[in-house]
Amino acid sequence: MKDDLQFLTTDIKDEYNETTTAAAAAPLFPDEADSTLIGKLGLFKGSRHPGVALFHVLFKGLAVATYMFSGFFTSNFVLVCVLCILLLAFDFWTVKNVSGRLLVGLRWWNYVKEDGATEWVFESAEDQSEISDLDRRVFWWALYAPAGAWGLFLFLAVIQLKVQWLIVIGAALALSGANIVGYTKCSKEATARFDSLRGGGAASLIGQVGIGNIMSGLGSVMSRANGGGAAQPGFAAV
Repeated sequence: MKDDLQFLTTDIKDEYNETTTAAAAAPLFPDEADSTLIGKLGLFKGSRHPGVALFHVLFKGLAVATYMFSGFFTSNFVLVCVLCILLLAFDFWTVKNVSGRLLVGLRWWNYVKEDGATEWVFESAEDQSEISDLDRRVFWWALYAPAGAWGLFLFLAVIQLKVQWLIVIGAALALSGANIVGYTKCSKEATARFDSLRGGGAASLIGQVGIGNIMSGLGSVMSRANGGGAAQPGFAAV
């Protein structure tokens, strides 16, 4: 599979699209299903990018594990807080820039226009058949499940009055929430775009057939029904 995915862009002006396309970064991971240690070990078997899938899950799991079990090893809140936030930042960057593009063929970002308004950009791979079902499931489950866990941690921290941990939980919910919102909108935009393309393709095919050809066929049928062997003026014989 080639990693240079072709993308369909929505809600973006032509001049900005040209600039960002020219500056697009090269893919960070190859098609590694059988070529890397992770692929050879059989981890995420069936994934086209087992290394990407691993890191998509790994940083989230490490952040949650650090929050839950760090108390058994240290009482230094600052150390645990910094470590959790670093893991969450690594995860945010990985999901936004790597795993979303390779696992589900989606990409999003936003930028501030000259008038100060924020513009959201959503892209999706043209050929969705190259996306593995396992990669798709891993991506979406690992995107939503940790956010639910952090929501539970928020509830527990509030009822136990552990106010200091709200810093970590707030950062986790903000970073994971940004990716959830971005990729959910991106997925909806991609679905709507592909539906529009399919509908437009059908309409274009009908237009190419043409009303004249349809009338020609009807005229031929009527001619045969009336016993006429020659084509009538204005109609083509079939």
